[in-house]
Amino acid sequence: MRHPMVVIVICDGNRPDFISDATTPEMAALKRTGTWFDNHRGIFPSATRASSAAIATGSYPLHHGLRGNSVGLPIPGGHEFHDAGKPEFYDTYRRHFGRMLTRPALAERVAGLNGAIISANVSPGAAFFHDSYGHGHMFHRELCYGPGRIPTGEQITSPSGAEGDAIMTERFLTALDGMRPSTATLWLSEPDKSMHAAPLGSDIHLDALRGADLLVGRVAQAVERLRDDGHDVLFMVGSDHGHEAVTEVIPVERRLFQAGFKKELESPEVIVTPQGGSAFIHFGGDALARRDEAAHWLREQPWVREVFMGEYLASLGQIPSDDILAIDMAKTEGTNINGVPGLSAMAVRFSETEDDIRQHCGVHGGRGAFETRPVLMATGRGFSGGRTVTDTTSIVDIAPTAMAHLGLAIEQVDGRALQGR
Repeated sequence: MRHPMVVIVICDGNRPDFISDATTPEMAALKRTGTWFDNHRGIFPSATRASSAAIATGSYPLHHGLRGNSVGLPIPGGHEFHDAGKPEFYDTYRRHFGRMLTRPALAERVAGLNGAIISANVSPGAAFFHDSYGHGHMFHRELCYGPGRIPTGEQITSPSGAEGDAIMTERFLTALDGMRPSTATLWLSEPDKSMHAAPLGSDIHLDALRGADLLVGRVAQAVERLRDDGHDVLFMVGSDHGHEAVTEVIPVERRLFQAGFKKELESPEVIVTPQGGSAFIHFGGDALARRDEAAHWLREQPWVREVFMGEYLASLGQIPSDDILAIDMAKTEGTNINGVPGLSAMAVRFSETEDDIRQHCGVHGGRGAFETRPVLMATGRGFSGGRTVTDTTSIVDIAPTAMAHLGLAIEQVDGRALQGR
């Protein structure tokens, strides 16, 4: 039966200025033939797991509840570090809060229509928080499930990177053709994986872009076949954040210990949850009284651009709390060794040995001009060809745009529908 559909492809970490006829001809063609959003923005932190939840729910972390790529959960005397990308974190999060995300995802909203499919080659956290209550069909190397989060028993071997992206794209195309769902999301790990591992603008990075572009082209062809069959398809291609090049790696938690804000290096009263180009710092126990002093000290550090705390966090779409502050790592004018603009310091917890590995490679998570600039283009009803939108848009607009196309009520979202803008 013919019905409206929304097809979304996310090329993790892609930047608008990386799209060109020479390197990404498929995306460059879609940019010309569809509507291009030239002032598209990410969230804070510009990190994949919280961004995945933001894209799925149309909401900022303040309202969907997942703070970032890593989080600190309270324990006696302080907080405990958790990587939100790990497969076990899904259950840890649910046990701690007694719930998952606090706003419904697209998969839940279309459960009464023709359902949702999600094919993701990113971390389990980024995949599972895209459909935190398990309303859709998930295809992931860690777990494949159907509605109700009931495992299907299907096993997919898809390593992060180009090889796994190709495998997940084939699985996505099979499901898209066979199921014809209301919403279908493909999340590729490239070019993000290669940008973290190699200097921006390097042959490795450019090859990753070419590979992701070919997969976008495969999906674009499938969309045209669906349209030929009479389906009204909205096709959106984008990314969750951009990237900047690393200037230096700062072990923020070690620096706080050395400055006397922690009793022991790994004690729980002060912990840092790095987000790449930013970090959250959690205070507990008697260290809570030193939060303001720590904020003052951090503002004096050359590797910090800005400190956020209190209700100012809410103005950034983040979850405010009296026991937390956030830092945006220092940004620098100029380019990396390959002439790619956008430079940022990178936050880690303890390691002193990552400078030589990370310099000139990609990082994101902060509020720099390039890490907060993801990609978005759209073709289909409501999006005229060859048009450029210069108004500010956001990744939280993707879900409301899908909802508008499907005729769903646009409620419990922070974003807005982009049709006709």
